[in-house]
Amino acid sequence: MLVITGLALWGFFVGLMVGFTAIGKGLLGIPGLIVLFQVPPVMAVGSMAVAGFLMMLSGTVQHYRSGNVVVPVALLFSATAIPASYLGARFANDLNALVPLETIIGIVIVLSVALLFYRYVIVRAQPRELKVDRWQLVLSPVIGLILGILMGSTSISGSIIVIVFIMVLKLPSPNAVGTTSVVAAVSLLIASVAHLQEGNVDWALVAALTPGVLVGAWLGARYADRVPRQMLRIVILLLLLVAGIMVLAG
Repeated sequence: MLVITGLALWGFFVGLMVGFTAIGKGLLGIPGLIVLFQVPPVMAVGSMAVAGFLMMLSGTVQHYRSGNVVVPVALLFSATAIPASYLGARFANDLNALVPLETIIGIVIVLSVALLFYRYVIVRAQPRELKVDRWQLVLSPVIGLILGILMGSTSISGSIIVIVFIMVLKLPSPNAVGTTSVVAAVSLLIASVAHLQEGNVDWALVAALTPGVLVGAWLGARYADRVPRQMLRIVILLLLLVAGIMVLAG
């Protein structure tokens, strides 16, 4: 009972961070399961893929209605990300045998912290206007292929896609977050199917995590405007850095 309560609270915390900042589902959630709850890495990835799909799905419709989804980018990105995420999830156990998933996840987290620190603390870039050029459309499926494999094998999705959409494709932040919510939801759904086929999903774990994740994400999104964004960004950067170090050290 104590473990279930702890998982529910962890899910709520992760959902809250994602609702506030659109960052943290995979980068925070999976290290917490591995380090705090001693869940095997592949099982943590598979279970979080299912919970993450439900969380991403909850915000997708709202982002689409708000006009934050860049449909051409989403379609071209998903064309390669969907099959790549399936393959990444299907062969996650083989990848884990070759290179421990904790190492991959830890490296991705530390790299993400460095990129986010550069974006949010050093640059503090001004808001952009949405402009979709040919080069962005050509690059979208290439990025989708690379990130699809990463999403399927690690369930780290929204955070890294948002970073790439902002820093590589140069999308405005609202459009980067909105488009990410769509492509991540679809890719995680496909990855979840593969993880289910491979037996990588612990339904008790998903059941314990999901209510907190959904409630936390809803509350975070609802009250995001009432908390200073820069303060939240610094807090989550510190949390991610600690998570990355703990996973790599473990």
